[in-house]
Amino acid sequence: MRETRPFGQVLLLAGFIFILLSILLPWWASYRSLTHQEQQIHDRVALSLFSEDPASLLPGVAELSTGQPLTAGTQAWWFGQAAANHQQMIEQIPVFYRLDTRPATVQWLLLSVPLTLTGLLIFGGLYLRWGKESHEKEQYFQSLLLDPDLGRIGSHDPVEQGIISLHQSYKSQIDSLQQQLSEAHQQSHQDSLTNLGNRYAFRRDLTLMLTDDDKLATATLMIVRASALQDTNNRLGFQAGDQYLLDIVKLVRKAIQPLLGARAYRISGTDIAVLTKGQCEPLSQSLGTQLRQDLHHYQQVHELDCAAYIGFTQLLPGQSPEQVLIRADSALAQAQGGEPNGWRIVLKNQDDEDMGESQWRQRLQTMLDEDRIQLLVQPVQIRRPAMSGYNEIYAHFPNDDGGYYPTTTVFTMLQRLDLSMLFEQKIIEMTLRQIAQKDIPAQRWAINLAPASLLQNSFLIWLERVLLRDTNITSSLVFELDEHVLVHQLVAGKRLLDMIRRSGARSAVSKFGHGYGSFRLLKEVKPDYIKLDAQLVRHLEEDSTSQQFVRMIVDLAQRIGCHVIAEGVETSEQKRVLETMHVDGIQGYLVARPTDLTTFRGRAI
Repeated sequence: MRETRPFGQVLLLAGFIFILLSILLPWWASYRSLTHQEQQIHDRVALSLFSEDPASLLPGVAELSTGQPLTAGTQAWWFGQAAANHQQMIEQIPVFYRLDTRPATVQWLLLSVPLTLTGLLIFGGLYLRWGKESHEKEQYFQSLLLDPDLGRIGSHDPVEQGIISLHQSYKSQIDSLQQQLSEAHQQSHQDSLTNLGNRYAFRRDLTLMLTDDDKLATATLMIVRASALQDTNNRLGFQAGDQYLLDIVKLVRKAIQPLLGARAYRISGTDIAVLTKGQCEPLSQSLGTQLRQDLHHYQQVHELDCAAYIGFTQLLPGQSPEQVLIRADSALAQAQGGEPNGWRIVLKNQDDEDMGESQWRQRLQTMLDEDRIQLLVQPVQIRRPAMSGYNEIYAHFPNDDGGYYPTTTVFTMLQRLDLSMLFEQKIIEMTLRQIAQKDIPAQRWAINLAPASLLQNSFLIWLERVLLRDTNITSSLVFELDEHVLVHQLVAGKRLLDMIRRSGARSAVSKFGHGYGSFRLLKEVKPDYIKLDAQLVRHLEEDSTSQQFVRMIVDLAQRIGCHVIAEGVETSEQKRVLETMHVDGIQGYLVARPTDLTTFRGRAI
């Protein structure tokens, strides 16, 4: 639109110049004619004095006087001096005369008026036409801005091409943003390790299948529990645990590959869920038999007690997701009570409300409400006299039968039911309360933090407020995070550790030493303590490579002011080897077994 404005200005300027010339050029012609007439009269004035008929000798004179000046009369001011009174001396006689300007004025008007009107009509019409075309083009460009499909094929208008290019660029950016959003949305519903859908994607698809308008449609839920994951992590390290889980996923994918539309998800640390259309009983028979064979072979190859367990249940429209998951948990519980790698099917429970997640939620809520959490403490044997004592605190969960719920199972259910942060807060509050009641000088108390807490900003805010309440107690606290947690959540972990240092507490990295990447983590985090993994200590006296690795860890850690504690020490030989490496402390059953924190009075070492 800005491209057309100079043309309109040029058109107006041209019209103005044309009209101005239409007035000035005829005026100039008439003026020249008048001055020529004045010259002729000037030459004939002398003759007219002696003539009987001066008018015949002086045509074009409006008034003539000899000796007497003319009175001021109406003058044609537009001709200037040519239309004024003139004076001439002839033989000492003054002669006064004034030209007749009417013919020159008429001539001027006869030429000027038609030219001016013609110019007004021509340029006015051109300007109006340009204005109309400009308005139409502006409206077209405005429409083109809204809808690029209105563009004319083969047009070379630079503005039009610019608008179309703008649309193309905008469309390209929109497509790129949509692709990025789609990828981000997909990633938010995808498990990073297995590339399966995560529990949010599973919950979404499960709800869609249960609310299907086709009341005749049925579907099946299969859950495969990788029961050896914790043991593999403890024995072989987390990389081996990740590989084990990937192997189980590969077996599941192989089994469901012939099933059209079957989708797999990782819904927790150990559970792989599969949703597929079809009746549960025939599907469970075929899938369960095939998977059991594959899992049994995998168990023998990798020398496991059990590779995984499988549970099946039926989906019917109108059911709630909780009812389906309760039956699936029940099927898994029955499978785990049978032979290794077994599978079970539960189509219906009479007491759904008392099984699975619903029962766990009720039990866990009772633990919170009634403080039914027992805190145990295991002290560390400190080798340096000037170093404060170190006592690690554990949480155990009593059941109604006088025993304890498996800690791993409890934390798994806490994560599934989104109760991890509430329990973390409860454990920390109970720990601080019991520590405040003790009078044991020069001691530090270590609290383990769950991985789920790192991602909760509200938990970090809460923890900082709690630590600032009593700086004396806070200065005696040490917060432990596992090495594999920090490796996978380094940014969140560093943010937590920075807050802990600001508050006056200390930090420790537990289960440390899974590879040379540990040295990089030590440099990044710079904790106050590192605790050597029990798996690294288990066969230390027999493994010269592990001994060299531990020496490197101890040397580097102590150089940067970090204390080294060895976990899982159970034999005197392990203790002897570790002492030669100058570790700062030793923890394990050889030193002390966990005892109740309420009755703990310290350990004289």
